[in-house]
Amino acid sequence: MKLTSEREKLMKKIDTHLRTMARHLVTFDTIEETLDYLLEGFYKEYACDLVGVVLYEKGRLVPKVWKGEQFTIDQTLHLDVNDCSPKLLKNAIWWQKDKREETKCAFHTAIKNENLSTWFTVPLHNLNESFGLCVIGFREFIPLIIEAEQIFTEFGHDVASSLIIAREKESQKRKMKGIEWIKENILPNSSIEHIIEKVVERACKGTLANGACVYLYDEENTSFDLHPPWYGPVGHPIKINIHSNKSLDSYFPYVEVSGGTELTVPLLVNLKTIGVIYVTTGGEGYFTDEDLEFLKFVSDFVSMQIENARLYRFEYESKKNLETIVEHQQELVKKTVKGADLVEITNTISAMIDSTVFLYDRFMNPIISKVKQEEKHLQNEYEHEISKKKSEITKLSIEDLTFTVNGTDLHVLPILQGNKALGYMIVSLYKKKMNRLIRLTIDHVLNVYAIEFIKQKLVLDTKEQIQEGFINQLFAETIENPEKIIQYATLTNWNILEPHTVVVGSFYVADDAGENVVAVEAKKSRVWDQIKSDLSFHFSNMIFSRKGDDFIIIVQTPSEKNVWERLYKLLSDSAKKERITPYIGIGGSTTKLEDYNDSFMKASKAKNVIMNRNPDGGYALYDDLGAYTILSNTSDFASAKIFIKKNLGALVQYSKKNNVDLFGTLKVYLLHNGNVREASNALFIHRSTLEYRIDRISELLGVDLNNAEVRFELLMAYKLYSLFDFDSTELM
Repeated sequence: MKLTSEREKLMKKIDTHLRTMARHLVTFDTIEETLDYLLEGFYKEYACDLVGVVLYEKGRLVPKVWKGEQFTIDQTLHLDVNDCSPKLLKNAIWWQKDKREETKCAFHTAIKNENLSTWFTVPLHNLNESFGLCVIGFREFIPLIIEAEQIFTEFGHDVASSLIIAREKESQKRKMKGIEWIKENILPNSSIEHIIEKVVERACKGTLANGACVYLYDEENTSFDLHPPWYGPVGHPIKINIHSNKSLDSYFPYVEVSGGTELTVPLLVNLKTIGVIYVTTGGEGYFTDEDLEFLKFVSDFVSMQIENARLYRFEYESKKNLETIVEHQQELVKKTVKGADLVEITNTISAMIDSTVFLYDRFMNPIISKVKQEEKHLQNEYEHEISKKKSEITKLSIEDLTFTVNGTDLHVLPILQGNKALGYMIVSLYKKKMNRLIRLTIDHVLNVYAIEFIKQKLVLDTKEQIQEGFINQLFAETIENPEKIIQYATLTNWNILEPHTVVVGSFYVADDAGENVVAVEAKKSRVWDQIKSDLSFHFSNMIFSRKGDDFIIIVQTPSEKNVWERLYKLLSDSAKKERITPYIGIGGSTTKLEDYNDSFMKASKAKNVIMNRNPDGGYALYDDLGAYTILSNTSDFASAKIFIKKNLGALVQYSKKNNVDLFGTLKVYLLHNGNVREASNALFIHRSTLEYRIDRISELLGVDLNNAEVRFELLMAYKLYSLFDFDSTELM
């Protein structure tokens, strides 16, 4: 009875002590204070050798605080929960030296290695959460009161509740400090750099991180950019490019997930991610749920401040950019009002946008360029690549084209009048990107260039109209007012009294049967504009004009004949992409005003000859025509027509009515000096077919084609036909 009474008194004493401790535990503001009080309470009351608190953290047992001498639980009780008894965190465990129960538990083994004869544990958990356990140990054997197990278990529930309360108090206290800190350090007009500096500082202090930084989202470039300043090593790149099909945690670890050595919390404004706060322990510890809650709290408060600072900076920069654009516009307006040429305007534009600028006409002939000093070594590469892209550039309508040369972006921008390209501006952005300021400035520049091109075109059109009238007077058989012609030539910087040569040309449009007259003429006009541009670039002091369907070029008489070959090649290259074949005749050189009409007439006749002799195009000098020259000087148009009709009229009529080209057959036969085999090969017909046709031609003309005199007269008729460019209907 006496023993039972003493056990009851001891039970009551334990119960009273634990209840008193439980009431005091809820008064502390931090987990550290709560655990310290718990240790002192057990250590003094039960005269134990060891009291320790081991907390449960992410699947492991971690000793947090302990009291006792010559114990190494900071090392021995770092255990994986899976290696311990399942009852360890749920039930109180009582252990005495004489207890024979065998168990495979790492916790039991560790405590045994500490040479404790008697020990028991108190699980610290409630219905919602397990914090770990408290272990009390004795080196000497102490009889334990098994009946007190339930009291200690309930006390463990009270301790767990106290820890939750202390944790909440700590969180609230940390938030209050955070609010005070934010009020003191982040003002409404703070710069974005200042805000981020304070955010990373607070993030490090609040979570005990070794490194912290802020990434802000760049919508224009779809990337997260590391924004200075940052604290400590962050281990991430300056720029992280974003792909729309990936989530945020694909780029940042532990997004709103605690328990790792890194932690990321998004910065949100109206459910839109404007950036992230990133912290790292550097591998020294793990972030807790409390750390996550703290960073969320900081994020909620500073997200709007950061966004406001960004908007303020954007508005400020936009205002400055607008002012800069207005200044640029005013500068360009001054240049255009003063009548500055394209060279001066281009130099001004290059300085404005701090870039190399190339200006080309609509046929991609270079007009002017302004190359920055630091890009001089790249100029040849730029021009070579631009030349390679010529055909691609001229196909542009209203869109831009960008290509890269040696790491530098070249932007090709059409200078437009409506949907028609007047020319092309090419900008080199050396070691920089196209930003809004450069783009807006360039848009205005393109308008200035367009105005200049239109002005020049109007001047050229007016000049050409006046020039056509002037050319008509110059080519008249009798010049009525030579002084006026010389005066006009002087005003256009043309020394008309120097030796010049007149070139007359025509276009043959291939496959034009399906096109209407307007489309064919438009095609010819495009080619003529291209030819004028190309010839002006490669030859100087040329005069251009049109006379009916013919185009006229007046050029200083060259000293070498190979100039004409170069001239024709340029004409052919300019026309071939439109499937147009040019023919040109070259007249004689002039020594006085009256010679221009003679040179024009000779060039026209040479052109007619080459058109009839060579269907694939070509050129001919009048002085190289041989017999044609004599015929031209001894024949007039009326006499030539009578002679041709007499000798070839019957063939023309028969060929038209019967769809058999006897007119062409005879010409080929005569040009091959009556050789049937060579002529049939040239006509791609059988020898017998040619012989039949020759017999039919002899019958129609009533002549003997074996007679040399007859063949001579017929060949002369063909030459006159070519020389005067007769229409076959005139001979019927």
